Amino acid sequence: METKSFYHYLTQARRRLWHSLRSLTDEELSKAVIPTEGARCIKDFLAHIPMVEDGWFRGDLLSETLVMDRMGREQPTSDDAYWHHQAESLDALLAYWEAVETETLNRWDDLMAVVAQNPRVQVNEDRIETLSADEVMWHVMQHEVRHTAHIVQMIRLLGHQPPSLDLVFLTAQ
Repeated sequence: METKSFYHYLTQARRRLWHSLRSLTDEELSKAVIPTEGARCIKDFLAHIPMVEDGWFRGDLLSETLVMDRMGREQPTSDDAYWHHQAESLDALLAYWEAVETETLNRWDDLMAVVAQNPRVQVNEDRIETLSADEVMWHVMQHEVRHTAHIVQMIRLLGHQPPSLDLVFLTAQ
């Protein structure tokens, strides 16, 4: 499957997930379901997933201003600020994610031009390892699938039926 088709699947899965999340209470979305220092509640993942896409696609591949910055969202300056978003509204979190998605779709051809040039991108500031631009694209997309699975499990732990997000159900013809 090509990257554009897989990203299209992600946009469909997001819509199903977002619709389902709107039926949960703010208390449920903010509840610390996972006992960890990182993402503990659904809202934490709703902030993290688009932050990763924004950072890798805009910051690393396109060397542009992040959607986060253009929207006036504060850059996290600590682990707590990066991970913990229980006080943020669902609408604000989904507005950011949707803006990141819109920007990705609007700049898809530019992203593919970078992939075609095949530059190497440093994994992070503290490590010397690099990824190809194509690997960055796939990393960001599989990252979302992995964390969406966390959200689905959290929905179950809260006593609700999550939406079906499997690729086979969203792409079968």
